[in-house]
Amino acid sequence: MNTGFRDITIDVLEPVFTIGIIAKKIGISPETLRLYERKGLLITHRTKTGRRLYSQKDLEWIVCIRRQIKEHHMNLAAIIRLLALIPCWEIKPCGIKERETCPAYKSNNQACWNLDIKRKLCDREDCRICPVYLKSVKVGHLKEIYQRSMKPSS
Repeated sequence: MNTGFRDITIDVLEPVFTIGIIAKKIGISPETLRLYERKGLLITHRTKTGRRLYSQKDLEWIVCIRRQIKEHHMNLAAIIRLLALIPCWEIKPCGIKERETCPAYKSNNQACWNLDIKRKLCDREDCRICPVYLKSVKVGHLKEIYQRSMKPSS
């Protein structure tokens, strides 16, 4: 008997998990997730009624944040700083002329998705599905690259 459930697929970007489910799966409090959102580490999908929903990608991102805190002993300020160093202009290419007026190119203290003013190409885009935000899950590698670059050459 075919129930049709095999045909159901969930996109990894589709927000389907509540804050309580995510908090329970990861073993943190919902307030911690709200803190990550307030600090700009996490872009949470909100329903029309204001309810927070998370996707599979969000879950991966939160696990990455937790790993930076637990394994790399980073605080939130350090993670925020690393995210600010992500060269969004290379991930989503823009020309030299556009970089001159781009707040993300000039800023080194906030990730591009946290800036109040965005470049023209990003102005109407949903940051939750932007390649820059989605690739940020690899933030831990930035710390490793930085540490290697600081070691004296032999």
